[in-house]
Amino acid sequence: MLDPLSGPPRHVGPYRLLALIGAGGMGEVYLARAARPGAPLVAVKTVRPDLDVDREFRTRFRREIAAARAVSGPGTAELLDGDADTQVPWLATEYVAGPSLAETVRRCGPLPAGAVRALGAGLARALASVHAAQVLHRDLKPGNVLLTPKGPTLIDFGIAQAFDATALTAAGMVVGTPGFMAPEQIEGGHAVVPASDVFTLGAVLCFAATGRGPFDDQELASVIFRIARGDADLSGVPDDLRDVVTDCLRRAPGDRPTAAGLADRLAGAAGAGVPWPAPVLSLFAEHREAVARCERAVARASFAAADTATATGGRPPLLPAPPPPAPTPWAPAVSGPVSACRRPWILAAALAAVAVTLAAVLLPGDDGGAGGNGSADAGSSAGSSAGSSGNGNAPRIVTEYGNRGRTGDFGAAATRAPARPKGWKPWSVARPEGLDDRGNGCVLVASTLVCRDGKGAATALDAATGGHRWTSRGFAADADALQGVQTVAPESDGERVYVPSERGVIAVDVSSGAERWRKPAPSGTAVMGLTYADGVVYTAEFGFSDEATAPGEAHVRARRAKDGRELWTSPRLPAKVQHALLAEGGRLYAAIEGKGVLALSAKTGETVRTAPAQPCYGLLAHRSSLLCWDHDARGIRELDPGTLATRRTLAPGLEPALPPVVGEAGVLVVTTRNPDADDPVTHYMSAFDWRTGRRLWRYGAPQDTGTVALAGKRVLAVGRYEMWGRSTADDLDSYRRKNIPRPEGKTEYDDSLPLGAPLYAGGALFAATGDGRIISGYAP
Repeated sequence: MLDPLSGPPRHVGPYRLLALIGAGGMGEVYLARAARPGAPLVAVKTVRPDLDVDREFRTRFRREIAAARAVSGPGTAELLDGDADTQVPWLATEYVAGPSLAETVRRCGPLPAGAVRALGAGLARALASVHAAQVLHRDLKPGNVLLTPKGPTLIDFGIAQAFDATALTAAGMVVGTPGFMAPEQIEGGHAVVPASDVFTLGAVLCFAATGRGPFDDQELASVIFRIARGDADLSGVPDDLRDVVTDCLRRAPGDRPTAAGLADRLAGAAGAGVPWPAPVLSLFAEHREAVARCERAVARASFAAADTATATGGRPPLLPAPPPPAPTPWAPAVSGPVSACRRPWILAAALAAVAVTLAAVLLPGDDGGAGGNGSADAGSSAGSSAGSSGNGNAPRIVTEYGNRGRTGDFGAAATRAPARPKGWKPWSVARPEGLDDRGNGCVLVASTLVCRDGKGAATALDAATGGHRWTSRGFAADADALQGVQTVAPESDGERVYVPSERGVIAVDVSSGAERWRKPAPSGTAVMGLTYADGVVYTAEFGFSDEATAPGEAHVRARRAKDGRELWTSPRLPAKVQHALLAEGGRLYAAIEGKGVLALSAKTGETVRTAPAQPCYGLLAHRSSLLCWDHDARGIRELDPGTLATRRTLAPGLEPALPPVVGEAGVLVVTTRNPDADDPVTHYMSAFDWRTGRRLWRYGAPQDTGTVALAGKRVLAVGRYEMWGRSTADDLDSYRRKNIPRPEGKTEYDDSLPLGAPLYAGGALFAATGDGRIISGYAP
């Protein structure tokens, strides 16, 4: 969308910003013009101001400028200016007044064979210029090809790499866009050569001729597998183009033609320009007129009349000389009334938006992303972590549940660098001595990360560096006597951390680790769940012997958070509480094993409502509803929180393998297990529109998926060997992947121990591992 900027004039370098063209995970792109007579329109790309722009990031950006400056010739967008050393780095390229190939095919359909042939000749000549400058593009795709009546223009060298550049990415980095990558790109960035760009050009030509890529598939894993195997579908490519496209898509780089050779093979149709069909010519005219209207709207609002030519042939007013540079040389997007020149298809002209990367990067030492992972979401109330408040002086608290409703949504702040602890860099440390491996779970309180063990002991680390702050004492208990690995996470009110264990609950001071109170579980019982809300700590307890209570006897207990004084103990429950207690609206909701759902008064512990016919393993609170899910029941039931009656069933037919996640983006994500044990895809993620219940997409999830979360409009999934991130929208380009670091001496063939449930903040994650480490690194 092309959104004219309102308000006072804004400048980046010598350029006055006129409109927002688009935004990506790492940057924003503006339509701009220098304040001199006859100055052309330019596209200015700025790095997002909230990113962690460190020395390494500036080095990469400087390399991007150098790569773009080295490229010149027909069919390439010229770099005009740039600065990697200013507060917010930026660069400016010539503005191409035309839609992308992706937008053109979407609106007008596949192109005729003659147009595809001429398009290919123009792109091959552009690639030849790129390669002659000793640069690789590495992300040629339909969205990076802009079309004009004279022919195509190749844009966005955001991930270009000089042939002789020292790799600045971490080991294992794979760069490109799924569906438009060469086999050697999937295998690893060090194998990428000029022939890799030729491969992706072949995929682009297939898309132009058929409306789909040669490796398109419903599942992302299948797309990657098909590329690696060379399984291209060219059935819809015209006969006179199929041989050329086939040669481009050869698996071995040495078997593909050079860009210059390809241009010669396709040149027969290129001499007289591209024979665009009538709908495409109309699209060009529509695009130019929209830009002209936008210029006139900006001129009427902001400038005095003058006489200067424009890129669209009109004569809008001349820009006045810019005022002195503002202290912050960036221009955030402006909300407000939208001009009549706003058109959805102009988004295709976001020419310098940073390319999406498919990154498989080891967590510690990852330099990819500098805090951004593709989400520019607005904040959400549901994204506020448990225990946090609107008080600006209260520390931000992040629990593994994401928010108080336990919906798994960590909010937009989970992707924004300012939400990270100051000075944060990826780190990995060993779990301090004295902590056993029978319990995991952490809570982040401002800049302090607190993780528990199986006995109720905890350790606090500096969340920015991993430095040790304190370790508290747990209950005296033989670890072998504990009932498996305890996964109930600690919680906090900002002053104290409440550390659970089977043996009881201990409250410790966040800043010092000093013990504030400890409450052992009654003899013969174990604490099976803990929840903090509004100054009260609630525990679910279950009897496991006949020492003091009958086997199977269950209760909920409430204690005042500041001193541990017991407030009430509920009457005996019909069975033990499963998963976790949920505190919402003055009530405690509990999923009872085999007995449905109970609602207890948060003041007295008395049962106020029952729904024995609702089989639930866990409960979430979203907006004005409860969500009930169960491993052995199909669908996610939406319950009325007052009556516990079922309002509707979402995701019917699906049996959730993990807690579903839902957030203010209005998307519910359900993870299911693949019943085919021979399929390498062990789990699937399906997204549904919360309002309508309509399925939005279904994709394979990481192998042996263990946790799924939301970060605003981004889905984050962790498996045994890898973690994935993708948009809540059906956007394949948003996909990112990272390998999970393995213990020293271990390989992918060992039974690798996965991460515990991560906490997400500011584009980083924090988690304990099964091999005795606590780590923090960039989220996917």
